[in-house]
Amino acid sequence: MRRMRQTTTLAAVALMGLSVAFAGCGGGSQATPMTPITPSVSIVGQYNLVLTSSNGQGTTNIYTNFTQTGTTFTGAANTLVCPLNDSSQCQGGDPSVIAITPSATVSGANVTIEISFPGTVGAHSVTMVGTMTATALNGTYIDSLGDSGTWTASTAIYPLGPPPGVNDYGGTFNSTSNPLLIAPTILVELGQDPSSRVRSNVTGKATIMHSPCISSLTLSGQAIGDAFSLTDRVSKASIIVLPTPSAASSFTFSYKFEPTAASCAGDFGRGVLAINSSPWDY
Repeated sequence: MRRMRQTTTLAAVALMGLSVAFAGCGGGSQATPMTPITPSVSIVGQYNLVLTSSNGQGTTNIYTNFTQTGTTFTGAANTLVCPLNDSSQCQGGDPSVIAITPSATVSGANVTIEISFPGTVGAHSVTMVGTMTATALNGTYIDSLGDSGTWTASTAIYPLGPPPGVNDYGGTFNSTSNPLLIAPTILVELGQDPSSRVRSNVTGKATIMHSPCISSLTLSGQAIGDAFSLTDRVSKASIIVLPTPSAASSFTFSYKFEPTAASCAGDFGRGVLAINSSPWDY
């Protein structure tokens, strides 16, 4: 049986060769060679990037939301760049103050990402080169200050579901400027903004206990990767929330009230949050 299959295959190849030869002798039309198509990766949605220095300068976390057109993709103008994943050191999150917009190109599975943001001695630019495997990207980077190292990027782990679904968070915080003996408790509800067509826009509320100056906040802002940039415009408060890579479902945040706020004027501090489990999660 095997010899019959081999003979049939050889005969088919011979016939194909004859047909090509006859077509080249002027009696038929010449077939146009097909150009191989190299598929490009798709990079769309909320992403977390981590740059790890090879020169002892620690890590830098970048949170952004990518959109893609053809072989180019762009990060959101509210991208957050957070050295050491410290929410109090983050730059970005508010395009009206600082717009940080990564740009990139893809070719097959190869990716090049460029990002520039303000530094202590001028603009700080980083070039990342790498490849995509499954849902993650990784490679090496160099920056304008002489640093280099490796980087990884992955999709958000805790994306918010569509309305009316919300995530519940619970935690504590304390003032850095006026620390309290008993840390206030904070309960937060966040969900996609039902009035917006932009998936990353979020709204919610915070209930605060044991604080001498505030009992609630009405929040709005953006989900940026797994991070959040939130404000209460009436209370003149702003909050940056970052995921904690080493602890599942956990976050750290920093907050500040403007000096002209009616309550807690000029106060700033830090806190921790965790996603509250629901009985339906089991």
